Amino acid sequence: MNNFFSTGQSSNNNNSDNSLNSQFNNMKDNYETIFIEAAESIRREVNQFKPENPCAKCSVKDCKIEKKDVFTPYPPNCEYRDWQLKILTFLSGDYRQKLKTIYKNMMDKKNNYSCSKCAACCKLATSEYSYNQLKQRAMRDDKFSEDFVSVFVPYETEEEAKKANPEYFKLLNELVEDEKIYYYYCPKLKDNLCSDYENRPDICKDFPHNPLKLLPSTCSFNEWKNEIAHDAMLLKAKVDIIDFYKEKLQ
Repeated sequence: MNNFFSTGQSSNNNNSDNSLNSQFNNMKDNYETIFIEAAESIRREVNQFKPENPCAKCSVKDCKIEKKDVFTPYPPNCEYRDWQLKILTFLSGDYRQKLKTIYKNMMDKKNNYSCSKCAACCKLATSEYSYNQLKQRAMRDDKFSEDFVSVFVPYETEEEAKKANPEYFKLLNELVEDEKIYYYYCPKLKDNLCSDYENRPDICKDFPHNPLKLLPSTCSFNEWKNEIAHDAMLLKAKVDIIDFYKEKLQ
Protein backbone atom coordinates (compact mmCIF):
# COMPACT_ATOMS: atom_id res chain seq x y z
CA MET A 1 0.00 0.00 0.00
CA ASN A 2 1.37 3.35 -0.99
CA ASN A 3 0.15 5.00 2.18
CA PHE A 4 1.58 2.35 4.51
CA PHE A 5 4.62 0.60 3.13
CA SER A 6 5.83 2.43 0.05
CA THR A 7 8.80 4.74 0.37
CA GLY A 8 9.27 8.18 -1.10
CA GLN A 9 5.87 8.52 -2.80
CA SER A 10 3.16 10.89 -1.76
CA SER A 11 -0.25 9.42 -1.00
CA ASN A 12 -1.79 12.38 -2.81
CA ASN A 13 -0.54 11.16 -6.19
CA ASN A 14 -3.10 8.48 -6.80
CA ASN A 15 -6.18 7.75 -4.74
CA SER A 16 -6.29 4.15 -5.93
CA ASP A 17 -2.89 3.63 -4.30
CA ASN A 18 -4.41 4.74 -1.00
CA SER A 19 -7.15 2.13 -1.06
CA LEU A 20 -7.72 0.13 2.07
CA ASN A 21 -7.20 -3.09 0.14
CA SER A 22 -3.76 -1.84 -0.91
CA GLN A 23 -2.93 -0.95 2.68
CA PHE A 24 -3.95 -4.35 3.98
CA ASN A 25 -2.33 -6.41 1.20
CA ASN A 26 1.00 -4.65 1.57
CA MET A 27 0.90 -5.07 5.33
CA LYS A 28 0.53 -8.83 4.88
CA ASP A 29 3.24 -8.98 2.22
CA ASN A 30 5.79 -7.14 4.35
CA TYR A 31 5.11 -8.51 7.81
CA GLU A 32 6.95 -11.83 7.45
CA THR A 33 10.19 -10.14 6.37
CA ILE A 34 9.91 -7.52 9.10
CA PHE A 35 9.12 -10.15 11.73
CA ILE A 36 12.29 -12.06 10.84
CA GLU A 37 14.27 -8.82 11.06
CA ALA A 38 12.82 -8.19 14.54
CA ALA A 39 13.54 -11.73 15.72
CA GLU A 40 17.17 -11.54 14.60
CA SER A 41 17.59 -8.17 16.28
CA ILE A 42 16.30 -9.48 19.62
CA ARG A 43 18.39 -12.63 19.31
CA ARG A 44 21.52 -10.51 19.02
CA GLU A 45 20.49 -8.55 22.10
CA VAL A 46 19.87 -11.60 24.31
CA ASN A 47 22.97 -13.44 23.16
CA GLN A 48 25.12 -10.82 24.88
CA PHE A 49 24.15 -12.45 28.18
CA LYS A 50 24.88 -16.01 27.04
CA PRO A 51 27.53 -17.72 29.24
CA GLU A 52 30.74 -19.04 27.68
CA ASN A 53 30.78 -22.86 27.80
CA PRO A 54 29.40 -23.20 31.37
CA CYS A 55 29.08 -26.98 31.02
CA ALA A 56 32.86 -27.37 31.21
CA LYS A 57 32.90 -26.19 34.82
CA CYS A 58 29.47 -27.47 35.86
CA SER A 59 29.40 -29.84 38.86
CA VAL A 60 26.43 -31.69 37.39
CA LYS A 61 27.75 -34.27 34.98
CA ASP A 62 25.70 -36.00 32.31
CA CYS A 63 22.69 -33.68 32.75
CA LYS A 64 21.02 -35.21 29.69
CA ILE A 65 20.25 -31.77 28.23
CA GLU A 66 21.23 -32.18 24.61
CA LYS A 67 19.81 -29.06 22.96
CA LYS A 68 21.07 -25.99 24.77
CA ASP A 69 19.25 -22.99 23.33
CA VAL A 70 17.44 -20.06 24.84
CA PHE A 71 14.11 -21.87 25.23
CA THR A 72 15.41 -25.14 26.70
CA PRO A 73 14.15 -25.85 30.26
CA TYR A 74 17.14 -25.61 32.61
CA PRO A 75 17.42 -26.47 36.32
CA PRO A 76 17.63 -23.59 38.84
CA ASN A 77 21.36 -24.05 39.51
CA CYS A 78 22.35 -23.96 35.83
CA GLU A 79 24.17 -20.96 34.34
CA TYR A 80 21.94 -21.27 31.30
CA ARG A 81 18.95 -20.68 33.59
CA ASP A 82 20.70 -17.57 34.91
CA TRP A 83 21.02 -16.51 31.27
CA GLN A 84 17.28 -16.86 30.81
CA LEU A 85 16.58 -14.80 33.94
CA LYS A 86 18.92 -12.06 32.73
CA ILE A 87 17.06 -12.05 29.41
CA LEU A 88 13.72 -11.64 31.18
CA THR A 89 15.06 -8.74 33.25
CA PHE A 90 16.55 -7.06 30.19
CA LEU A 91 13.49 -7.44 27.95
CA SER A 92 11.11 -6.26 30.68
CA GLY A 93 13.31 -3.35 31.68
CA ASP A 94 15.86 -1.54 29.53
CA TYR A 95 14.72 -3.00 26.23
CA ARG A 96 11.04 -2.34 26.89
CA GLN A 97 11.89 1.26 27.77
CA LYS A 98 13.85 1.56 24.52
CA LEU A 99 10.80 0.43 22.55
CA LYS A 100 8.59 2.92 24.39
CA THR A 101 10.95 5.71 23.34
CA ILE A 102 10.79 4.54 19.72
CA TYR A 103 6.99 4.52 19.90
CA LYS A 104 6.90 8.03 21.34
CA ASN A 105 9.18 9.30 18.58
CA MET A 106 6.89 7.78 15.93
CA MET A 107 3.82 9.37 17.47
CA ASP A 108 5.58 12.72 17.80
CA LYS A 109 6.20 12.73 14.04
CA LYS A 110 2.44 12.88 13.58
CA ASN A 111 2.65 16.53 14.65
CA ASN A 112 4.30 17.28 11.31
CA TYR A 113 1.01 16.53 9.55
CA SER A 114 -2.42 18.09 9.81
CA CYS A 115 -6.00 16.95 9.39
CA SER A 116 -7.47 17.28 5.88
CA LYS A 117 -10.99 17.64 7.34
CA CYS A 118 -12.35 14.70 5.35
CA ALA A 119 -14.37 13.76 8.48
CA ALA A 120 -14.03 10.05 7.76
CA CYS A 121 -13.04 9.33 11.36
CA CYS A 122 -16.14 11.17 12.60
CA LYS A 123 -18.55 9.47 10.22
CA LEU A 124 -17.47 5.88 10.82
CA ALA A 125 -15.77 4.88 14.05
CA THR A 126 -15.56 1.24 15.09
CA SER A 127 -15.18 -0.76 18.27
CA GLU A 128 -15.15 -4.39 19.34
CA TYR A 129 -17.49 -3.34 22.17
CA SER A 130 -21.16 -2.51 22.09
CA TYR A 131 -22.35 0.88 23.31
CA ASN A 132 -23.47 -0.57 26.65
CA GLN A 133 -20.13 -2.33 27.10
CA LEU A 134 -18.28 0.88 26.40
CA LYS A 135 -20.38 2.74 28.97
CA GLN A 136 -19.65 0.03 31.53
CA ARG A 137 -15.93 0.28 30.81
CA ALA A 138 -16.16 4.05 31.13
CA MET A 139 -17.74 3.64 34.57
CA ARG A 140 -14.68 1.56 35.52
CA ASP A 141 -12.48 4.57 34.66
CA ASP A 142 -11.33 3.34 31.26
CA LYS A 143 -10.27 6.69 29.77
CA PHE A 144 -10.53 5.66 26.12
CA SER A 145 -14.06 4.28 26.60
CA GLU A 146 -15.05 7.36 28.57
CA ASP A 147 -13.92 9.63 25.74
CA PHE A 148 -15.50 7.41 23.12
CA VAL A 149 -19.01 7.43 24.59
CA SER A 150 -18.74 11.18 25.21
CA VAL A 151 -18.48 11.69 21.44
CA PHE A 152 -19.84 8.77 19.47
CA VAL A 153 -23.27 7.19 19.24
CA PRO A 154 -24.09 3.88 17.52
CA TYR A 155 -25.63 3.59 14.09
CA GLU A 156 -29.08 2.06 14.27
CA THR A 157 -28.35 -0.31 11.40
CA GLU A 158 -25.24 -1.60 9.64
CA GLU A 159 -26.69 -0.35 6.37
CA GLU A 160 -26.47 3.21 7.68
CA ALA A 161 -22.85 2.63 8.68
CA LYS A 162 -22.05 1.20 5.26
CA LYS A 163 -23.33 4.34 3.55
CA ALA A 164 -20.96 6.47 5.63
CA ASN A 165 -17.87 4.85 4.06
CA PRO A 166 -18.55 1.82 1.83
CA GLU A 167 -14.84 1.06 1.21
CA TYR A 168 -13.89 1.06 4.89
CA PHE A 169 -17.02 -0.84 5.90
CA LYS A 170 -16.40 -3.56 3.30
CA LEU A 171 -12.79 -4.19 4.27
CA LEU A 172 -13.51 -4.25 8.00
CA ASN A 173 -16.17 -6.89 7.49
CA GLU A 174 -13.80 -8.98 5.38
CA LEU A 175 -11.00 -8.76 7.94
CA VAL A 176 -13.03 -9.66 11.02
CA GLU A 177 -15.72 -11.84 9.55
CA ASP A 178 -15.74 -14.06 12.66
CA GLU A 179 -16.03 -11.18 15.11
CA LYS A 180 -18.68 -8.59 15.80
CA ILE A 181 -17.91 -4.98 14.91
CA TYR A 182 -19.91 -2.07 16.26
CA TYR A 183 -20.19 1.10 14.19
CA TYR A 184 -20.50 4.64 15.52
CA TYR A 185 -20.66 8.24 14.35
CA CYS A 186 -20.30 11.68 15.89
CA PRO A 187 -23.56 13.68 15.97
CA LYS A 188 -21.62 16.92 16.46
CA LEU A 189 -20.34 16.85 12.89
CA LYS A 190 -21.70 19.72 10.81
CA ASP A 191 -20.62 20.17 7.17
CA ASN A 192 -17.53 18.01 7.81
CA LEU A 193 -16.48 20.21 10.73
CA CYS A 194 -16.77 19.67 14.47
CA SER A 195 -19.43 21.92 15.99
CA ASP A 196 -17.77 21.61 19.43
CA TYR A 197 -14.14 21.63 18.36
CA GLU A 198 -12.71 23.48 21.36
CA ASN A 199 -14.20 20.94 23.76
CA ARG A 200 -13.29 17.80 21.82
CA PRO A 201 -11.81 15.03 24.01
CA ASP A 202 -8.36 13.43 23.70
CA ILE A 203 -9.72 10.62 21.55
CA CYS A 204 -10.32 13.23 18.84
CA LYS A 205 -7.23 15.34 19.47
CA ASP A 206 -4.90 12.33 19.32
CA PHE A 207 -6.35 10.60 16.25
CA PRO A 208 -4.99 8.37 14.79
CA HIS A 209 -3.96 6.59 17.97
CA ASN A 210 -2.34 3.55 16.36
CA PRO A 211 0.30 3.79 13.59
CA LEU A 212 -0.83 0.40 12.26
CA LYS A 213 -4.51 1.26 12.02
CA LEU A 214 -5.98 1.15 8.53
CA LEU A 215 -7.06 4.67 7.65
CA PRO A 216 -9.58 5.77 5.04
CA SER A 217 -7.92 6.72 1.75
CA THR A 218 -9.05 10.34 2.23
CA CYS A 219 -7.19 10.75 5.52
CA SER A 220 -4.12 13.00 5.31
CA PHE A 221 -2.42 11.06 8.11
CA ASN A 222 -1.67 8.33 5.59
CA GLU A 223 1.40 10.46 4.82
CA TRP A 224 2.54 10.00 8.40
CA LYS A 225 1.98 6.26 8.16
CA ASN A 226 4.12 6.27 5.01
CA GLU A 227 7.00 7.82 6.91
CA ILE A 228 6.95 5.46 9.90
CA ALA A 229 5.63 2.31 8.21
CA HIS A 230 8.68 0.09 8.56
CA ASP A 231 9.48 1.23 12.11
CA ALA A 232 5.88 0.72 13.21
CA MET A 233 5.75 -2.83 11.91
CA LEU A 234 9.17 -3.60 13.36
CA LEU A 235 8.11 -2.27 16.74
CA LYS A 236 4.91 -4.33 16.72
CA ALA A 237 6.90 -7.47 15.83
CA LYS A 238 9.39 -6.84 18.63
CA VAL A 239 6.63 -6.38 21.20
CA ASP A 240 5.03 -9.66 20.11
CA ILE A 241 8.38 -11.47 20.22
CA ILE A 242 9.15 -10.13 23.70
CA ASP A 243 5.81 -11.43 24.93
CA PHE A 244 6.69 -14.82 23.44
CA TYR A 245 10.10 -14.84 25.22
CA LYS A 246 8.46 -13.94 28.51
CA GLU A 247 5.87 -16.67 28.15
CA LYS A 248 8.51 -19.31 27.39
CA LEU A 249 11.12 -18.26 29.94
CA GLN A 250 9.00 -17.56 33.02
